[in-house]
Formats: sequence, C-alpha cells, structure tokens
Amino acid sequence: MRGYDLIKEIEMKTDGAWRPGAGAVYPLLRKLAKRGDLSPNKSREFGPNQVVYEITPQGLRRISVAKKVMKSYPSRWKMMSSLFLELLEPDDLVKFVLSLFEFQTEILRTILDSERTGLGQEDKVFALRQYRLNLERELARTDASIREHEGKLGRESSPTGKGRRVGRA
Repeated sequence: MRGYDLIKEIEMKTDGAWRPGAGAVYPLLRKLAKRGDLSPNKSREFGPNQVVYEITPQGLRRISVAKKVMKSYPSRWKMMSSLFLELLEPDDLVKFVLSLFEFQTEILRTILDSERTGLGQEDKVFALRQYRLNLERELARTDASIREHEGKLGRESSPTGKGRRVGRA
C-alpha cells in the first residue's frame, strides 16, 4: 500500500471525517519502516519513485498487541474513572458524564449502521437487545436514585433548618 492509498483508506473508513495530510502520513510510514514494522519497496507500477509499504511480521505482532489493548479498554476505563472524579469540578463532571453517554450512543449507532463492521443482522439485533437491557437497568437505578435524592432534598429544606444546602445558591 502506498501512502496515498493509506490516506484514501482512512478517509473512506471514517466516512470522510478524517483525511490525514501527506505531511502526517509519510513521516509516520518512514518511522514505521525504520522501526521494522513496515517494509518499503520501490515500485514503478504507480509511477517513478513510488514506494509501496508492506507490513512485516513484527508489524503484525504490534497490531496484535494493539488489539489486546483495545479489548482491555473497558477495564482500563473503570480504573481511570476514579481519577476523573478527583480531577473534574462538579459542573464539569456532569457535562463529562453526559458527553460520555452521547458518545456511547453515537458509537453504537455508527457500528450498527456501518457495513464495514462485518456484523450480521443477528449480531446487530443481539447488540441492540443488550443495549436496551442495559438502558432499562440503568433507568431503574436512575429512577431509584432520583427518588432517594429528592427525599434528601425534602429533609434538607425542613422547617428546623437542619441539613441546609451548602455550597450552591
């Protein structure tokens, strides 16, 4: 694959959302070749001074490792969440959580709508049912949590003045 082909492939796989420039792609290809992940071969098939890159066995091993890292993402996210809780201000935390929910919904739609995932209709139906089940469970938890917090609000605004709200106007 030539650098030009890679640029076109990325553009196609992202539905045009990302088209890396030659200034980003070619230095990266040279770096991967120098590292031994790609094998550059001169080719006249596409014109003079054209280089076709092939992935090496070492490059395939690195891809395998990257796939394992991607598979471990959910557990890594759980470990990182406590850090976000400490770093973000309360208002930013709410915005962050809401944007994560939107992202999750968007990525599921993208996966289901894309022909490139190779998912059959059975797999898509299964994924949607699992997603619905998770949403239903989360909705039940959310409803219970709302009732709990509304109950606390009622106690905080009691005539005795105990448990007044602190920190927000």
